[in-house]
Amino acid sequence: MSGRIPSVLVDFNAFLKNESFAGVANKITLPKVVMKTIDFDGAGIGGTMKRDVGKLEAMESEVTISDYSSKVFNLIGSRDSRDEQFVVKGALDVGGQIKSVVVRMSGYWREVDFNEWAAGGVEATTKFVINIEFFELEVDNKRIITIDKLNNDFIGPDGKNRNSDIKKALGQ
Repeated sequence: MSGRIPSVLVDFNAFLKNESFAGVANKITLPKVVMKTIDFDGAGIGGTMKRDVGKLEAMESEVTISDYSSKVFNLIGSRDSRDEQFVVKGALDVGGQIKSVVVRMSGYWREVDFNEWAAGGVEATTKFVINIEFFELEVDNKRIITIDKLNNDFIGPDGKNRNSDIKKALGQ
């Protein structure tokens, strides 16, 4: 049987304003990428189909930190938070070889959840939610995906912008 061992994220570190959050950023949920569609049901076809409209649904990311960092708290509700790039660098084991994985994202830091407190040595974590406006994922120095909502860019691993025809039609 020739099976393939799945890739495993061995470890990661997070950076904000070039400051390492090693040991305190302990969980990150990357955004879900969903194409915006409309339902189409025309005469003579066998049923409703989804039709792509060249846009993305809202994207969000969650970051859990075991720290009360003023640098992070200053981002919550601040319109300037969109200017701060949050970077995550990881070590990915792919078939026994360690490869780098890098995520760059930015957007509006809209929510903070102080999570549960309990006596007896429970870790005091804080979860932040970011509305993602820019997202980039690269593995082994190769871009997998880049999404830049404000510039209407959706670039896949082939380097092609899936919105180039739309941008051209709009004179962008």
